[in-house]
Amino acid sequence: MSKDWCAEVEKLEAIYEAVRNGEQVTESRFGEDFVKYRDADLNRIDRDLNHARAQCEIKQGRRKRKRFAARIRA
Repeated sequence: MSKDWCAEVEKLEAIYEAVRNGEQVTESRFGEDFVKYRDADLNRIDRDLNHARAQCEIKQGRRKRKRFAARIRA
């Protein structure tokens, strides 16, 4: 079963917007229970989002996969 990259793009866009706008929860208290989440890295989310967009375009046939040849020095 392959990953649905187009659905992943939608999820990552929502996460990116929430983090950028400061809407994510970083601390929660429920009575005596306390949870603190680590701050997300916008650059990492952006890289993942760009990768997912590229994979989605490849899957839809709008972009060709890049191929790199290895150089061999004799």
